[in-house]
Amino acid sequence: MRSRCLVATLAVAGLLCMSTAAEARAVPWGGTGANDLGPASLLLSNSNGRVSVSSLQVVMACTDTSDGTESSRAFSIVSNIRVALRRNRFSFDFTATSGGRLGRVRLTGVLGSNGTGSARATVDATGTDEGTGAVIERCQSAVNFRLRRGRA
Repeated sequence: MRSRCLVATLAVAGLLCMSTAAEARAVPWGGTGANDLGPASLLLSNSNGRVSVSSLQVVMACTDTSDGTESSRAFSIVSNIRVALRRNRFSFDFTATSGGRLGRVRLTGVLGSNGTGSARATVDATGTDEGTGAVIERCQSAVNFRLRRGRA
């Protein structure tokens, strides 16, 4: 009887250790989207109820402040910021630089338990003159993404 209890206790302890190790593994999520200017991509990592941005790439519409001409510019970032996943939802709001532009990135989304999700990214960025610090370009982008869970 005592040996059966010991075996049962060890089996339960082993299962608990295995589930903890599985929860600690980072699960990748990724997806694509597009705006009027071009395609966009988003890669996330989810581990222990926290989400981080592995990669975000969007095309922004930029306006030159001196003459009003418009152009397209890429904005590509990687962030080590992690936010809590609450009710399968996440929300980021941080600044990042790309191509000499400083941008405010807002990213919200849902990671569904069925392996699909969605996200929306908005980026507002400015380019400044290195000598004077004056704003020479204003850029913005908004993209919706369809996400899928990757292999763990």
